[in-house]
Amino acid sequence: MSKTRLLHERVADANEALRRFQGGSNSKDEPLVLVPDDRSICSCFLSVPTGLLAILHTWGSDFNEDALAPAGLQCLPPWHRIAYCVNQQAITYNAPVKSCPSSDNVMVDCDLTLVFNVGPAPQDVKKFVYLLGASRMNDFLAAATEEGIRQLVRQTPHTQIYELRGGAMVRDMLGELNEKFEKFGVRFTKAAITEVTLGKTLAHTLQATTEFDSKINEQEKHHDHNMIQIRHEHDKEVSNLAKQQERTIQDLTAAKERALVKRESSIIQAETSRDVAITKAEQNASVAQRRAEAELQRVENEAKKKATDVEARAKAEAEAILVKAQREAEVQKFEAQKKFEASNDLAQALRISAEAEGKAAESLKANRAHTLTMARQEVLEEMSRNGRIVVSGDNGDKIIRELLALAPASASSSFAGGR
Repeated sequence: MSKTRLLHERVADANEALRRFQGGSNSKDEPLVLVPDDRSICSCFLSVPTGLLAILHTWGSDFNEDALAPAGLQCLPPWHRIAYCVNQQAITYNAPVKSCPSSDNVMVDCDLTLVFNVGPAPQDVKKFVYLLGASRMNDFLAAATEEGIRQLVRQTPHTQIYELRGGAMVRDMLGELNEKFEKFGVRFTKAAITEVTLGKTLAHTLQATTEFDSKINEQEKHHDHNMIQIRHEHDKEVSNLAKQQERTIQDLTAAKERALVKRESSIIQAETSRDVAITKAEQNASVAQRRAEAELQRVENEAKKKATDVEARAKAEAEAILVKAQREAEVQKFEAQKKFEASNDLAQALRISAEAEGKAAESLKANRAHTLTMARQEVLEEMSRNGRIVVSGDNGDKIIRELLALAPASASSSFAGGR
């Protein structure tokens, strides 16, 4: 890369200056300020083309300090002339710097490219033309760029020297250039190191190192890409598992909800069945209770009836027994009465016979008394054998008295007969 030279030249007129600004430059020379020739004394019109910055003079002095010459065809006397034409376009400036030592004292060649423009404010244009100019701009800019590049390279080791390429490392230098040239109406918009050159051996070594680093970076990127794919697959699988788990949870939740609903339905159905069963059981129990009560009433009635029947039968039997006993007693009483009467009659007869015999013969008195006693004893023995003799009334008392009266005599007779 060759160094750019900013030109300050003369041209025939403003139109030629515009043509030079638009296409008359090459990579080495860049027209910055062009001075048109004086107008003819017979000229009545002044042409100011669009696309450049023109400073208008009258009799060698500035026509208007606060403005530039307006574009267009103007009717002006010949002493009004365009003194300077300044390039309005952005200008690219190439500044190669040779043999810049790095921080580890390796010589480096750098190519710096700047983009700047002048103006477009009238005051800035006039400051540049009157105070700096293209020639001094060459020297001042070359010195400033070389100083900035050398300071930048001096802070960088040769292993990182290729990283200076681009515009990221020269932003500070761009700010310093704007600070230095701002008072001259120049504003730098871009700055970039386009090329960094080392020695051939060192360049090959660094190139191999860079290629190796590139391969390492490529492998790392490939590894990172594979890791990203693996993470993506893992995340995808985890996401699928999470979704599947979520679906499973949803299914289980739905099944749970269905089970709860089914359980509630079963509970309601069971409670309904229970209530129905309880009602039915209560009805059955009520019916059974009523049946039991009816059966109990029936049994009680039957028992009462049986008891009444038994009692009636018992009373009837008792009455029958009583009647039978009374009848038997009356019969026995009657028989005893008859026997008593018979015995009494017999005894009376015997007494009469005895009295008759007593009268007839005193000698038969003892014999007859013994016979009478024996007869009485036989009657008493017969009466004692009959245990069902009912003795009552006056006749009974009489019989008892007679038995008591006869007892001692009978005993005496028995005693006498025994002896």
